[in-house]
Amino acid sequence: MISLIKGNCNNIAKDLDDNFINVTVTSPPYNKRGAGGGIFRKIEYDTFDDTLPEEEYQSQQIELLNTIYDKTVEGGSLFYNHKVRYFDGSSISPWAWLTQTKWNIREEIIWARGMGTEISGYRFTQNDERIYWLCKGSKHPRLPRECANYGSVWKFAPDMKNDHPAPYPLILPVRCIQSVLSEPGLVFDPYNGSGTTGVAAKLLGHDYIGCDLSEKYLDDARNRIENITQRDMNIFNQCSIMSANNLTSFFS
Repeated sequence: MISLIKGNCNNIAKDLDDNFINVTVTSPPYNKRGAGGGIFRKIEYDTFDDTLPEEEYQSQQIELLNTIYDKTVEGGSLFYNHKVRYFDGSSISPWAWLTQTKWNIREEIIWARGMGTEISGYRFTQNDERIYWLCKGSKHPRLPRECANYGSVWKFAPDMKNDHPAPYPLILPVRCIQSVLSEPGLVFDPYNGSGTTGVAAKLLGHDYIGCDLSEKYLDDARNRIENITQRDMNIFNQCSIMSANNLTSFFS
C-alpha cells in the first residue's frame, strides 16, 4: 500500500490509528527565514513559506512529533533530519525542541554531506547535518551488525539531481528503515517532498504514507514511486543489505 495525501501533515497524522506507524523518516523545512541564494540554489518551496517566527516553528514541530509518537507502535522509531542553524550571532539546535517531545532520543547521527554553502569566510563551511534517532518507550530495535557498522558519522553526498528544492539522498531513508524494520510494516513521512522515503519503503517491501501541501510535489512523487527509475534502483542496490541477508526479528 502506497498512500500520498495532500494536506497539513499534523492534521493527517492525527487521523491515523494509534499504534499504527512502525518507523518515520522525515526532514521538515528548516525555517531558514529566506537565507541562501547567491551561487547556490535558494530553498523555495512550492506552497510553503519557510519564514515562520522561531517560537511558532518549534511549537509546530513539537506538536507534530508528539502526534507521530502517539500513532507509533511501542518500540517504533523516528529518524529526524535537521541541522544547526546560525542567526544573528547565535545558534539554534534541534535539541531545543526535541527534548520537549515524548520521544526518547536514542542517538544523534552526523550526516557529513561533503559540501556546504558558506563561502564568505565568516565561518567554517557547514558541511554537516543531523539525523536524530528517536524511539518510543524503553523497547528499542537491536541493529543488524551491518547497520551498526555504519557508525555515528554517515558520509554521503546530497542528491543534486533531484528537482525538489531540499531532498535528501535515497541512501538516507534506506539506511534508517532497514536498520530498525525487519518485517513488513508501515513507513511514514509527514514531509513527503519528492517521495524519497516512499521509494525506500517500497523497495524494502513496506507500506508507506506520505503527506505534502503541494499537489505538484505529490504528483511528481507518485510517478517516481510507481515507476522506479534505474538510477534509484542502482542506488538502492548499492546501499541495501536485504540481498545479503535474510533479516530476522531483532527487537530485544
